[in-house]
Amino acid sequence: MSSESLRYDNNGKIVLGQIYNEPDPRAYYSTLRQLDYVIPDEAAPVFRELVAARRQMRGSPELSLLDLGCSYGVNAAILKHGVALDTLYRRYDDAQLREVDPGTLAAIDHEFYAARVADPHLEIKGLDVAERAVGYAVAASILDDGLARDLESGPLPPRDGEAIAGADMVISTGCIGYVTDRTLQRLIELGEAGEGPPWMAHFVLRMFPPEPFDAMFEAHGYVTETLPVTFRQRRFASAEEREHVLDNLSALGLDPVGREADGWYHAEFRLSRPRKDAEELPLARIVRH
Repeated sequence: MSSESLRYDNNGKIVLGQIYNEPDPRAYYSTLRQLDYVIPDEAAPVFRELVAARRQMRGSPELSLLDLGCSYGVNAAILKHGVALDTLYRRYDDAQLREVDPGTLAAIDHEFYAARVADPHLEIKGLDVAERAVGYAVAASILDDGLARDLESGPLPPRDGEAIAGADMVISTGCIGYVTDRTLQRLIELGEAGEGPPWMAHFVLRMFPPEPFDAMFEAHGYVTETLPVTFRQRRFASAEEREHVLDNLSALGLDPVGREADGWYHAEFRLSRPRKDAEELPLARIVRH
């Protein structure tokens, strides 16, 4: 990836928007592989522990997740279909699959994922602004269902809300900070009007201040817990990107030593739940680090 061609957003991150809404995921996986993007693998063991805990509290194996910022369904591929991230990287770099058109690839993927359902009691729906990415993940049977909408601009119409209602847990591995507390509040309100308030399980880059989210969660009777460790997201694409992030962290009073100073984005894990659930089963008893 040539540093001369990189553009940066207001947060100092390189702009990769061109890979997130292609007709198929080949450019997405090819680009992120170059950056050692690992957060879905880092997050998976935590999500699996939370799925087990949520099932225990509900007394049922049936569970519904909503993946916020789902893109092409990478979290669903790992959690529901049991496909490792490295396998996904190698799959979409396969010489034969590189040559087919997007429609043919979606048909091939449909057979691949439909035959690999590691957790048949886990339903995973996706929500993302990238219409083609969500559409591909649904067509390829990676996601059970998906919706391409922007909750930052307004609430969902009733029909759209019905499509993603009933989630027991909302998960994400990188979109928080780009979506604000407005989106999360609308998802909570959707749950409150339906099956009940969902757990919120998010991996959040450290450069995004948590206070606006914490205040919103508290207003809805949620308690937020964090793990005492951080999780790698990806390597910095350039020295300039690294300096942007270190400046952001300095402004927040955060020490990058052993984390971002070593060349990687780092994320915190934040679990927000209704107070009753948090008191009955604290995060420290679900995920041990």
